Amino acid sequence: MDAQDKIAKILQRLETGTCTPQELQWLQDWYDHQPEQPMHTFRDEAHRQQLQADLLQQIHAQLEPAAAPVVKMRQRWWIAAAVIAGMALTGGWWFVNNWQPRHRMIIVQVATGQQQELVLPDSSRVWLNAGARMEYPQEFGAVRTVKLDGEGFFDIQPDAKHPFEVHTNELNVQVLGTSFDVKAYGTLDETQVTVKTGMVKVSHAQKGLDVLSANDQLTFSRSAQQYMKSKVNNQQINEWATGMISLSQAGFAELALILENQYGVHIRFNPAEMKQDEYTLRCSNQLTITEVLDLISTIHPLQYDIKEKEITIHRKN
Repeated sequence: MDAQDKIAKILQRLETGTCTPQELQWLQDWYDHQPEQPMHTFRDEAHRQQLQADLLQQIHAQLEPAAAPVVKMRQRWWIAAAVIAGMALTGGWWFVNNWQPRHRMIIVQVATGQQQELVLPDSSRVWLNAGARMEYPQEFGAVRTVKLDGEGFFDIQPDAKHPFEVHTNELNVQVLGTSFDVKAYGTLDETQVTVKTGMVKVSHAQKGLDVLSANDQLTFSRSAQQYMKSKVNNQQINEWATGMISLSQAGFAELALILENQYGVHIRFNPAEMKQDEYTLRCSNQLTITEVLDLISTIHPLQYDIKEKEITIHRKN
């Protein structure tokens, strides 16, 4: 049964008084996925009425063929109007209280030098690293979806009926119940997904890339549009959430961004000059920026100059 037939069936059942709340919920979900929908928040009574009129117009557009008889159109108009009336009157509480929260978004931005722990509406827990930004609804729908820019470690409540998804600029991560780390800074070329427990499916542009299990790491390159899969140390996956600066074979751009987010500084460097080395670092975030740079310089031929919050780094000749 296609969407048009199902809508017609629901409207017919409403007319006979046999329409169920689940069918009304399906109609709402169908409408939520239509293009050019308005913002689902009632500012006042006039706004509520306008939303109802918009919903009615969407139903008409789906139901009415171009050459539909006038009598049939009028009949369906009154049936559709009954849907709106049912939502506004007998189902007013359902319409207002179950529509609004699902579309009301919460945005969390973590300050430099900070980490933040969140408890999501489904009781899943997320730890966000310094400089990370995450957006999620006040209430989850059929799919529990969050948007992430930066790094976050997720410990997800199992729920086979409501998959959990993390959306980044490049990758989507789908999971039923597991713990994993996503590193997805918009300024970096690479996006990384690392699984601590359980399994996740990683997709790019609606195309499945790979399925990861415990200790698997997938690294996707935006410039190359390719990915690689590797094994990692389980104990180091989310060390940053316990007060450590932890990097493994990272490029200098990633190292610089991590230090900027941790210490609130700006690091200037020549990408062409610094691109040849990879950096592995594990130290406490309680060290000062000078102590961290001195530690890195004992392994890599670097020199740096600090002027207040501005740091310039070069390779030693």
